[in-house]
Amino acid sequence: MKPLVVIVGPTASGKTELSIKVAKRFNGECINADSTQIFKGTDIATNKITDEETFGIKQHLLSIKEVNENYSVADFQNDARNIIEQMFNENKLPIVVGGTGLYINALLMNYKFLKENHIPNFSSRFNKIENSELWKLLNEKDHDEAKKIHINNRYRIIRALEILEINNEKKSSINKNNKSFFYKNIIIVGLEPIRSQLYDKINNRVLYLVKKGLFDEIALAYKNCIYKNSQALKCIGGPEIIKYLNKEISYEESIELMQKNNRKYARRQLTWFKNQFNNVKWFNYTYDKFELVCEDVLEYLEKVFKR
Repeated sequence: MKPLVVIVGPTASGKTELSIKVAKRFNGECINADSTQIFKGTDIATNKITDEETFGIKQHLLSIKEVNENYSVADFQNDARNIIEQMFNENKLPIVVGGTGLYINALLMNYKFLKENHIPNFSSRFNKIENSELWKLLNEKDHDEAKKIHINNRYRIIRALEILEINNEKKSSINKNNKSFFYKNIIIVGLEPIRSQLYDKINNRVLYLVKKGLFDEIALAYKNCIYKNSQALKCIGGPEIIKYLNKEISYEESIELMQKNNRKYARRQLTWFKNQFNNVKWFNYTYDKFELVCEDVLEYLEKVFKR
């Protein structure tokens, strides 16, 4: 069985272009793990790959939702795992591409989502039970979780018991499993351009997207959204242009804010992946050497596949 390849890195680092090269070389297909590219109608804002740029490589989980719809991390986990299983059965190489850390984390790790709903009148069951006895009850059922809660924190103790009953599993066990890998054979490749060049690239890309019609695209998506805080409009460019449309900032200020927020987002992405995973093979490069670094990645994967 082929491994699962994951390509991570900040926005504007070339992840998509690299993924096409990997797919062409190793008979693979790509799975989008960028939360903003799930939605239709914001193709410019999210710098979504075009049909021509795919070179015939199949793309999964791109533009599958309308701007008015929601799509959760749990939805992504379920959909992506089903696609990966199908690709394994077809002897295809799954290549997960994206910069949304929560999506990557939920997919790769043995992550289970806590059901946070409430049971009607649950707390009333314990009205006649003292705090110390209540804590002992939790300690018997979930010792590790009880150790985190003060004996007099009645609300947290009852909430932990409620979560245990709803999920039919200890909260501490769920949290522990969330830190182990779901897949046994994962290769994670990280792209990290020189920071100053990355920022220049981001600034220039914002200007390029504006020329392509970014303002008109966001204005149309905003008009078509029933809910003005739609998940689809949280892409870089969305909040900033909406502020401009609502006359809160000027046209020039919205562009500067897009560039600033995009740079911040890139920093957060790098910090996330470096803190979450210690098994990433990072490739540092300057943009004029991008083709060379792609060849380095392909050579690295060939060597790993032969082991």
